[in-house]
Amino acid sequence: MAAPAWIVDLDGVVWRQGEAIPGAARFFEAVRARGQAAVVVSNNSAPTVETYLEQLRAIGIPLERHQVVSSGMAAARYLVDQGIREGVLAVGEAGLFQALREAGIEALPAGQPVGMPSVRLQAVVVGIDRSFTYAKLEAACRAIRAGSRFVATNPDLTVPARDGGVVPGCGALVAAVAACSGMRPVVVGKPERPILELALARLGVREGEDRSHVVVVGDRLDTDVTFARRGGLTSALVLTGITRREDLDRSEIRPDYVFEDLGALAEALAGG
Repeated sequence: MAAPAWIVDLDGVVWRQGEAIPGAARFFEAVRARGQAAVVVSNNSAPTVETYLEQLRAIGIPLERHQVVSSGMAAARYLVDQGIREGVLAVGEAGLFQALREAGIEALPAGQPVGMPSVRLQAVVVGIDRSFTYAKLEAACRAIRAGSRFVATNPDLTVPARDGGVVPGCGALVAAVAACSGMRPVVVGKPERPILELALARLGVREGEDRSHVVVVGDRLDTDVTFARRGGLTSALVLTGITRREDLDRSEIRPDYVFEDLGALAEALAGG
């Protein structure tokens, strides 16, 4: 069996809204000391790659650009695979627009007076947008009803807050667009395949290879653990985010391993 490789979630695992969770840096130090490959994979499409790297370095986790994968990047890859490089309306923040631009896709910002597009709108991409407005909702709804493909970066209704509670996630905005458009989206973030294949490619895992040595570390049963199970990967749940011990006891979704936090996982690595 190949040496372990790691796909690590960020929100609720490494940090809560940018505030470091104890033990996170120690885990990445342990992985680096063993020469193991790792990527961070987030359903949050809002930050740019540079912002992610700066925030990680600030809490003692120095990573390279290729080690960051977001649902915005997965959306861009999906559109390119579908042959869509123009006529894209986007609801989102800087990270989503960066991912689309770097894939050669010129995206129009929803809800802003951009004039008449020179090409027919082919797709609407909805990511987290903390400046979401009725105008953006209307623009997305009208485009989808006119025939544009509806793409969602992720389905997470909530994300962990610094105070231990939760705040609205991208899925809440996606639900609003789905309600007014009458259409269900194609989801490209966890737990779906587009972001999985992108993460595995960054780890150097080829299609058809055994993937059981790849460990997904996350805080959600419905996205992270399901993501691992669908891809034939190993799952490690940490209890620092959305899922609590009582949630785990009630759920039929079972992770392969459970740890209190990344620090506990680092200790297990040291002991193994």
